[in-house]
Amino acid sequence: MKLAAVQLRATDDRTETIGRAGDLVDAAAGQGAGIVLLPELFAVPFVQPDPDPDYFELAERLDGPSNTMAADRSRRHGITVVSSVFEAGDVPGVYFNTACTYVAGELKSVYRKSHLPFSNGFPEKFYFRPGGTEPEVVHTGETGVGTIICYERHFPELSRIVALQGGSVLCVPVASASAPMREVFQLELKAHAVFNGLFVICANRVGREGVKDYFGMSAVYGPNGDVLAQASDNTDDVAVAEVDLELIASSRRRRPFLRDRRPELYDRLTAM
Repeated sequence: MKLAAVQLRATDDRTETIGRAGDLVDAAAGQGAGIVLLPELFAVPFVQPDPDPDYFELAERLDGPSNTMAADRSRRHGITVVSSVFEAGDVPGVYFNTACTYVAGELKSVYRKSHLPFSNGFPEKFYFRPGGTEPEVVHTGETGVGTIICYERHFPELSRIVALQGGSVLCVPVASASAPMREVFQLELKAHAVFNGLFVICANRVGREGVKDYFGMSAVYGPNGDVLAQASDNTDDVAVAEVDLELIASSRRRRPFLRDRRPELYDRLTAM
């Protein structure tokens, strides 16, 4: 099968941005991709360093224009599309950073970002309520897909949960621009792949937004930590990689980290 990461420049024109995103999903599907990942909150500019109450005007319901496009493309091409939206919750004044997984047009998972930063110019705690559930694995018919969101890649416990649930593909939509994070960006993603025996798809935005310059580097990683496909620098693009799902089982046999876990020794991780 093939996996794809969409790399996208967001503008103030939501309709135009969603249109370009849809074209990129079409392009990925045209290259045979069965799982396509969009960047974090792909349809709108991301948060700036100073909290801005006007930003809440960009929020949308789960059935808003961003997910409508994702569901349509998922249905049209018979593929899995992982979307990411600035969600206006059911309770007035409550908002989430949310990833939705569509399989052949059907909504299979809603995951709300549970770890929120207030550092390096990303004051997300001001905007979003943290989600309260662990990542879940969606079975697409070919494989199991789990999603964590951006800042959560710094917490290895979350990708391990995906692996323990039988996931083979980890999706990581991001909005990454800060210099400290760029230094370790691919290192972390490769580590998630190797430690858990997973394929990893990471989709970032690209281009200048306010004071931030998003660096792209959207890519697909193999369970050996290798970069299987990477988007072009500084432009809208899709990175599409053909993968062999049999590599998941073989990599976990050669590096049996899941077998050798000792969870009875790890109580301290949740007690402190």
